[in-house]
Amino acid sequence: MTDFSAQPRIQLDPIGHLRTGFASRVECPASMAGNPGTSYIELLPDYAAGLHNIHLVSHVIVLYWLHLSNRSPHLDATGCNGPKRGVFASRTPNRPNPIALSVTRLIGRDQNILQVAGLDCVDGTAVLDIKPYVPQLDHIAEATISWTPPHTTPADNS
Repeated sequence: MTDFSAQPRIQLDPIGHLRTGFASRVECPASMAGNPGTSYIELLPDYAAGLHNIHLVSHVIVLYWLHLSNRSPHLDATGCNGPKRGVFASRTPNRPNPIALSVTRLIGRDQNILQVAGLDCVDGTAVLDIKPYVPQLDHIAEATISWTPPHTTPADNS
């Protein structure tokens, strides 16, 4: 068996910060759907070159660090619409490693700043990474989650 205790400690350094306009956790919407406005991803100038050709993608995956979260290990987390679930079966921001992921529409770029369609975190949250959303790789049509109703469209209700 592999001895994982010999692995080096993980260190993450922010590449930038999010600008959402929310000053506290209380002000943040429960999800991106609750923020119809725009937000900004402000990269440190040293990383601006990494945005070369970012305009060729419609959506980006943003990984960020939820610095105000409770990091104690959680055996249960309250589901936003019902029963308790384990932290790894929920989207709670309170996690042992409070890494968040959002897929958001890219609106535009100005130098080292990306304008995106809404985010659901506190202004100043550290950005860990940005990746392009690739529909052919990232979309899983048959994916389900049992505690949310199936998505319906107006045509489905007629």
